[in-house]
Amino acid sequence: MKRAKQILVPSLIALFVLGGALALTWAADTPALSGITVEDEHPNGCVDCHRNAGEGKDYRLNGALEEMDHPDVSALVKTVPQDCGMCHKAGTPTGSLSLRVHKIHYEEPSENHFIAYYQGECLACHTLNTATGVMSVKNGPKNW
Repeated sequence: MKRAKQILVPSLIALFVLGGALALTWAADTPALSGITVEDEHPNGCVDCHRNAGEGKDYRLNGALEEMDHPDVSALVKTVPQDCGMCHKAGTPTGSLSLRVHKIHYEEPSENHFIAYYQGECLACHTLNTATGVMSVKNGPKNW
């Protein structure tokens, strides 16, 4: 019995130490993927980032649209970006919302806030169903 304890106790300690080291290594190497490996901090997509942060930092989309001389869509839009797709479809004069949004969020990488602050993370705007591999666009109620 004494011999078994002499082998078993050190073996268990070694197993726990190795297991802990492997767990720490795995955690350090696991990428932070919103809604997959970490909590989704932007479940409503656009409106979670494009918000009024106070102190003169108003990033809501209605302000950006005004700067672009976009028609006022406040009465039409209830859910963003879903309702924006009413006009912004592929092949229409207004252009595909997907192409416009991707261009804005990825142009001029060295000066782009989406890339600098959010690391250009696709999962800030999209969800991924890990079972099917299907990506979809997050939507949320407008915030203006």
